[in-house]
Amino acid sequence: MSNLASVWPEVKYLLSDNISLIPVRDKDETDDKGNFRPAKTPFTAWTTQQSTCMTESQLWSSMDRHHTMAVAIVCGKVSGGIEVIDVDVKYKPGVDAHLLKDIQTLYPDLYAKLRIHRTPSKGCHLIYRITDHEVPGNVKLAGRAATEEEIQQQIAAGRKRVNKEMNFLETRGEGGYILAPPSMDYAIIQDNPIPTLTWEERSSLIALCHTYTEIIKPPVQAKPTRTQEDQYSTNPFEDYNMNGDLITLLEENDWQLLSENSDRYMFTRPGKDQGVSATWHKENRCFYVFTSSTEFEPGRGYNPSTVMAMLMFKNDKTQTYKHLTHNGFGIFKPYVEENIVRRCVLSSKDLPNNVSPAAKEKYETLKEQYQSELPFGRFWEFNLKSESFQISREDLYRVAHEIGYRLHNKTQIIRINGQLLEKQNDKDFYNAIKKYIWEEDAQTYTQICNSFEAFIQKSGNFTITRLQDIDPNTVLKDGPTYSYKYFSNGVLEITATSTDLLPYDNFEQYVWAHNIKPREWDAKVPLRNLYADYLENAIGITPYLKKVIGYLAHDYKSESSAYLITLTEKVIDPKDGGGSGKNIFGNILSGTTTVKTVPGSSVKFDDKFFAAWNRERIYFLADIPKKIDWLFLKEMVGGVGYVNKKFVAEYDVPTEEMPKLLLNTNYSYDDVDGGLKRRIRQLEFTNYYTLNGGVDTVHGKMFPGEFTAYDWMGYDHFIVQSLQELFRSNGKIELIPLSQEGWTKKFNIKHHETTLEFIQDNIEQWCETGFVPNHDFKEQYSAFAHENSIPPKYRKEAANLTAALKEYCQHYEIRLDANKVKRTVDGPVKGKEFGDFTPNEIY
Repeated sequence: MSNLASVWPEVKYLLSDNISLIPVRDKDETDDKGNFRPAKTPFTAWTTQQSTCMTESQLWSSMDRHHTMAVAIVCGKVSGGIEVIDVDVKYKPGVDAHLLKDIQTLYPDLYAKLRIHRTPSKGCHLIYRITDHEVPGNVKLAGRAATEEEIQQQIAAGRKRVNKEMNFLETRGEGGYILAPPSMDYAIIQDNPIPTLTWEERSSLIALCHTYTEIIKPPVQAKPTRTQEDQYSTNPFEDYNMNGDLITLLEENDWQLLSENSDRYMFTRPGKDQGVSATWHKENRCFYVFTSSTEFEPGRGYNPSTVMAMLMFKNDKTQTYKHLTHNGFGIFKPYVEENIVRRCVLSSKDLPNNVSPAAKEKYETLKEQYQSELPFGRFWEFNLKSESFQISREDLYRVAHEIGYRLHNKTQIIRINGQLLEKQNDKDFYNAIKKYIWEEDAQTYTQICNSFEAFIQKSGNFTITRLQDIDPNTVLKDGPTYSYKYFSNGVLEITATSTDLLPYDNFEQYVWAHNIKPREWDAKVPLRNLYADYLENAIGITPYLKKVIGYLAHDYKSESSAYLITLTEKVIDPKDGGGSGKNIFGNILSGTTTVKTVPGSSVKFDDKFFAAWNRERIYFLADIPKKIDWLFLKEMVGGVGYVNKKFVAEYDVPTEEMPKLLLNTNYSYDDVDGGLKRRIRQLEFTNYYTLNGGVDTVHGKMFPGEFTAYDWMGYDHFIVQSLQELFRSNGKIELIPLSQEGWTKKFNIKHHETTLEFIQDNIEQWCETGFVPNHDFKEQYSAFAHENSIPPKYRKEAANLTAALKEYCQHYEIRLDANKVKRTVDGPVKGKEFGDFTPNEIY
């Protein structure tokens, strides 16, 4: 009893402060049943004492009965709102000194009024009351990970639940208790009455304690996208996490630096004057937040890049990424950085701020090299995700444009070569684009070429359609009163009264390369002209012939002066023709303009009419069949054309771009329509070359394959004369009649030679009679057909026979009224009335 009496004054002092005390064991014990009871544990269940205080006598009696001199303070509401910070140094030696020093430094007034007890393990208890807030339960404030040795010790001791965290700072609050002096070597360090703290003061102490923890939830990390991540060996977020200046970032966002020690910085949140709201740990570079009054989750760590994202960009990682790269963070993978350098060089862009010094040096070197090798940039790029090269359509279009590729009339590929326009095909275009590809590394070059070939295989035709059309006004072309002919020594400008040879650089427009003839213009008129000899023999040189040739040689067309040039022969029987030089006439015009020659038998007179045409100025249908759709040709001569190339293109062609039609026939033409009569201009060939073995036999050379320079000079002069003849007639070609042989052949082909024979046998009699009743006319024809063994199916109907008679009379200028009605004694009679007849005019 004397021992209990010796400690009772201290116990009584605690009781006098309205503290609820309970007796606890002051040593380890084993009860009668063999159960082990460690020191510091209550003797019985103490639930009642958490809400009801023992009286002094009750406490004395209990301690005396259990032979203990140790008492514990019951924390929480029952003791007037007591809460205790328990500092356990066995898990963190020296933490007590650091904590007390930090409290004294940061909160000197608060430190001065704390009651502090020393524990037997040399730790301490910081005791205070809270009156303006409920006391929380026991809270773990700071700890560290258990060592492997500590874990094994727990296992060896038979603990079912192993603690992997060793907490060295905890609170004892509602539902908790602590031993107090004079118990078991507990001592008083700072003997103040237990102070009453506001909740804010208490929270400041708790927050400070949190700063000591070594157990932090994994930091919330801002990460780049997978595509961005693949580009870096150290991405911008990681780089900033390791090297960024978080202190400045926090201060710029109104966080106040409160203090610094060897391992961390302590900060006060915006809007608060004092108190620890968060810490910045130097070693693990983790921002640890304790307060719940910011955008950060309390009790959680944040790495610097996440702090930046939340403070500066409302957690927008895309904007954070841009900001970090702009400020130089992130270390690219070497091959990615090399690709970036090249891409920036080719696109004339500045390097990102986060490339290495070596990359900046490489950039300057490559810029000069690529500007030399790839003056228009690249159209290929490396895809990091697929690890392959991809073709950029827009960049390919740009490169194609820069190296001179255009479309003419939406279909023809052309390439600008200085002042020249060169026609190209698909293969030419693909090869030129592929030739543009340049890369230092041979393997990389092969990969790029393979990607390009795959792209062309899939999208080549479409790519061509996306080429820009050339402005037709930028191309030198003929006008209604002038023409240009292109020679190796200049451009010959031809008008009705002049010819001037001008240098190419006198013109700003482009010139078609295929129009430049590989010969010089010589103004001297040749003494002998082989081409003129050929024309004189084959047709006969007249102003009319020259106008026709001038029309065909003139690369200009208008609807008002569009003609269908038809080549025929002055022989009545088509079988007597052939070999007269008609094909030579059409094909030799390629010496001055572009000509497309196609067999007339292969041409379809429908929407496929121009299937073989490739924008040549003359469309020459050689050896057309006996019967074709002449009315179809009327629209093709002066109207809008339609091109339908199966699987290639379909488009309309305006009149001015339509070709001039040239037809060659061993038969004749059918001008059944007034429009056709106005359009057709025929050239009739003699049988001179037919009778003399052909053009090459007569002249001893092939036309024009074996022409000499002198022969071509004569040809060029005749073309110029023909153009001038055309211009002097304002582009018009008069209509001239067919020769008698030509007319006869045309009539026979249209109406058959037996019809002509029938009319010729009877025309004199009809004209003398003056009037032939229709029934007499019909009987005469029936008799003629019978006498000449004309089968019924080949005999002419009355209407057709009348039409042939009209054509005959019109040609010979015989007056005819084919529907005359005469009154007779027997009544009105229908018949044909003829005018005067002069045999010499016919035969």
